[in-house]
Amino acid sequence: MEKKVGELLRGISRYPIAETFLAETALRRGLDLDAVADGGVVDGSAYRLAKADLLLWLSRAPDTAQGGQSYSFSSEERKEMRRSAKGIYKALGEEAPEGLEEGVTYGYKGSRL
Repeated sequence: MEKKVGELLRGISRYPIAETFLAETALRRGLDLDAVADGGVVDGSAYRLAKADLLLWLSRAPDTAQGGQSYSFSSEERKEMRRSAKGIYKALGEEAPEGLEEGVTYGYKGSRL
C-alpha cells in the first residue's frame, strides 16, 4: 500500500499535528506532502530534516485533549524526541534550532513560585 509523505510524517506520533506546521515544514524543506513516499524520499535529507523538525515541535507541544482523547508526553519522552532531532540535524550537518539543548525548563507550577 502506497503511503504519502504527509501520512508518514503524521504517523510519527498520535498527537494531533497542526496542518499549518506540516505545510510550513514541507515548504521549508522542499517536500511535497502529497508525493508517494519511497525509499529515496524517506532516506533523503529533506524528509529526515522535516522529521527532526516535527520531533522538535512535538517535544515542545502542550498536553491536549481532542475528541475525547487526551495526548501528553512524559518529560523523558520529550527529552528522547529532542535527542533524536539533534542526532538527525548533526548527522546531516544542519545547525540545530535554538533551544534544542537540554537545560532548565521554566513554566507555570501553580499559584506559588
